[in-house]
Amino acid sequence: MPPRTPPPGQLDIPLVWATDPAGEGREPAPAEAPSVPPARGASAFRLWAGALADAVLVAVTAAAAVGLAAALADGISPAACALAAVAGLEIVTVVALGCLWGWRGTPGMLVAGVCFARSIPVGRACKVWGVWLLSLPVAGLPLVIRFRGESAAERLAGGSLRFRSLPADA
Repeated sequence: MPPRTPPPGQLDIPLVWATDPAGEGREPAPAEAPSVPPARGASAFRLWAGALADAVLVAVTAAAAVGLAAALADGISPAACALAAVAGLEIVTVVALGCLWGWRGTPGMLVAGVCFARSIPVGRACKVWGVWLLSLPVAGLPLVIRFRGESAAERLAGGSLRFRSLPADA
């Protein structure tokens, strides 16, 4: 039976059984397992760069919230300034918890190309972000320092850090 020509506007994709009519008597080729490179552990420098990026993100968001509050009000009191900074911090916290839970890393870690190897439960993500946030004034150094081959961030998250894998066509 000759192959049909597709109607105009339809994709011309051959069906699997229509691609090689002469190969009916052959045995199918054994499926080869794709070679997956072993996961490499993330470096302390990248984790530290992620902590610095998170510190900058927190500072910029808090400053933007204070600036927005000052622009909306004629005069801003110190208490209103502090409240606006806390609101900016709350925005960063929601975004960071979503990133930790969904993409296994804080926004700074994701920019630096580092994430945790396994998914983090929501409760543990809250604990990781809380300690991460408390360590930002000292540039995240307490979480970056490794003890017995594991960083404090890895112990808090319950998983190892690794480089983020990007799609081949990205």
